[in-house]
Amino acid sequence: MLRIDTWEGTAAATATQPTPSPGCYFRHVGESPASLARLVKEYSVDHRCIGHVTAWTPERRGRDGGRVAGAAYAVLGWTSAVLLRSSLSSRLDSLNPVAAMLLLDQPEIRQLECSSRDFVVLRGGSGLGNDWPAELTGAISAFDIDLLVGPGAAGLEGAVALDFDAFHRRFAGTEIAA
Repeated sequence: MLRIDTWEGTAAATATQPTPSPGCYFRHVGESPASLARLVKEYSVDHRCIGHVTAWTPERRGRDGGRVAGAAYAVLGWTSAVLLRSSLSSRLDSLNPVAAMLLLDQPEIRQLECSSRDFVVLRGGSGLGNDWPAELTGAISAFDIDLLVGPGAAGLEGAVALDFDAFHRRFAGTEIAA
């Protein structure tokens, strides 16, 4: 059973004991991107979420006029622009010059150069191909850059990094399962 709460960070949180209680759904309305970033970070160890964390898109109207439930994305963890720039640098070394230039021409990648933002790392249930859902417009693909540092990078197929401002705007809530 889910409980709908607002989330407030506390100074006593540690990496091994996350502040939010399990089994909660946190609406993004009324929260700030910074509070959502704190939620994901406090429920992470080494940039990876511990337990099952899910982000939900808003409900929308179907073709028949009825309500269609929002899509669910697994929240894998978070990363920073500094880490993404470092991963990009090592990725460019392994590419041929044409592929490297094509990668650097992507607007999302160009914005990393002067960015200091943090990003939530998400993965859709069906993986992501060339057709990106509207909620992920402007995201950075794991196919381009290793999004999470450390072991287990193979599990990043279909993962994307989305800055917390866009995450706040395009997703309705974040659920932490019991």
